[in-house]
Amino acid sequence: MKDKQEDVEKEINDLNAKIEKLQNSIEKLDNQIIETRRNIKQLNQEIKKLEQEFEEQQELYRERIKVMYMNGPTSILEVLFDSQSFSDFLGRAEIIKAIVENDRNILQSIYEKKLEIENKMKEIREKEQNLINMQYEYSSQKSELDAACKEQRKLYDKLEKDKAYLEKVLKAEQEESKLLEKQIKEIQARQNKNKNYGTFSKTGIIKVSDLGYIPRVTSPFGMRMHPVLGYARMHNGMDIAVPTGTPIYSMAKGEVIIAKYMSGYGNVVIIDHGDGLTSTYAHLSKILVSVGQVVEKGQMIAKSGNTGLSSGPHLHFEIRKNGTPVDPAPYYIVGQ
Repeated sequence: MKDKQEDVEKEINDLNAKIEKLQNSIEKLDNQIIETRRNIKQLNQEIKKLEQEFEEQQELYRERIKVMYMNGPTSILEVLFDSQSFSDFLGRAEIIKAIVENDRNILQSIYEKKLEIENKMKEIREKEQNLINMQYEYSSQKSELDAACKEQRKLYDKLEKDKAYLEKVLKAEQEESKLLEKQIKEIQARQNKNKNYGTFSKTGIIKVSDLGYIPRVTSPFGMRMHPVLGYARMHNGMDIAVPTGTPIYSMAKGEVIIAKYMSGYGNVVIIDHGDGLTSTYAHLSKILVSVGQVVEKGQMIAKSGNTGLSSGPHLHFEIRKNGTPVDPAPYYIVGQ
């Protein structure tokens, strides 16, 4: 039985690595797609400006050609032969030379503008083709990610019926909860637990706009009868069912006091909001903040996952007062 459990855990770990790699690749592609669209938009604006300048220069030269046609080459000779002296002749010749040079410069500028427009249009075509390729790759990797997540869910369903695994998860959770309580108290004692970050106000730690729905709370705070183990246990936070990679936001302004990996909690971020109050976000796939960083209310701090000892992708959310867990329900908000 133990061997089977270890095999399932190994499969899950392999899938976790694959999912994380796919998520990172998808996120990178998403950023590249956004940047490419921005570049195409900018190039179109530049082309529009160049076309306007091109048209203005063409119009200027059309007027110049019209004048030359009406006056003809004879008028240029007349200007020269009407000179009163040799020095006057030279002066007029210089003026005519300057006019011819100006005409040449206008033609050169028109040619360069046309060439620049063509080059930028070629660049747009290349970027549009790259965009199509990236969108195809994005769609392909997204499908692969969805398939991996479904397979992962099946494996977690197996573990959720495994008493030995669940006992291990609960034991690790209880031990690390006590360790966190100790660490938070020590940090607050060093940093002055009455630190003030202004008027306390909270916001959503998860957004409907990121998910498309209101997430389900799968395990609330407090004593509860475990459906598989058959006995009551204390749950120090709340578990919120969200897919791996869901953006997680700080509930209020505060300072990051812990941002690291723990064997049970996985990747975890803890924020001190002052007056002894802290918020904890666990089993994260990615941490986006660092210790000592002051974060604003509603700032993205991490992405959800299933790192550590977890029975499936979710966010474990805790509120502690002077290190001791309290019911997080009054602090849990789902934003828009």
